[in-house]
Amino acid sequence: MNNSKKSVMRQIVVDAPLEKVWDALTKPEHLNRWYTKNAEIDFRIGGRGYMNHGWGATTEGIFTEIDPMKFFILQNVDGDFTTITSLQKVEHGIQVTIEYKASFIGEMELSDIENMLFGTGQFLQNLKSVYETGIDHRANYWKAWIGIIHTTDHAIEGTKVVEVREGSAAAIAGIVENDIVVGIDGVAIWDHASFERAVNEKAPDSTAILTIRRNKEKLQVGCRVEAYPVTY
Repeated sequence: MNNSKKSVMRQIVVDAPLEKVWDALTKPEHLNRWYTKNAEIDFRIGGRGYMNHGWGATTEGIFTEIDPMKFFILQNVDGDFTTITSLQKVEHGIQVTIEYKASFIGEMELSDIENMLFGTGQFLQNLKSVYETGIDHRANYWKAWIGIIHTTDHAIEGTKVVEVREGSAAAIAGIVENDIVVGIDGVAIWDHASFERAVNEKAPDSTAILTIRRNKEKLQVGCRVEAYPVTY
């Protein structure tokens, strides 16, 4: 592994036997239960892994290291992005860690990193749900948005708008760059993830009332919620 690469990660604990969690992460028929729309896995060192996550997103790479029941490494075809998946027995089950390593992570915008980790966190929550309760939540993921790119604002405890998509519901509502969203429908927003979850709970074509800090003003802005542009 290239130690010069920067890394970010997400973790979750799944209350299930180690063997079941390992199969959930390495066998296509199990991946399709909680994660992928379609998976093609040749699970061996040098084997290819292809995963269609849905919503227009795919992952493809080569397995470079495998330690059964402990970890495996998938490196993308360009060799510049590495995904390390590891398992560890803990008190209440199996801790699953997904770590991304790449030299360019240090150059990524924080909003892009947060978006990537939010997606990973959603899927890990679904892994936990499927293997603990049998409930698959993917039909409720990424069904709504308002058309902004945003990032956590730690100073105010909200999420800061860094880009508004032209012609989007947010643009029509008058939301602008540097607005800080601190609430939706009276519920506090304190970071990127809480905003994404709150918007996704809204039905497309409904209206969300956003509480926004703009300079020294606090505003209430009604914004139509749009269907997410890429369906599952």
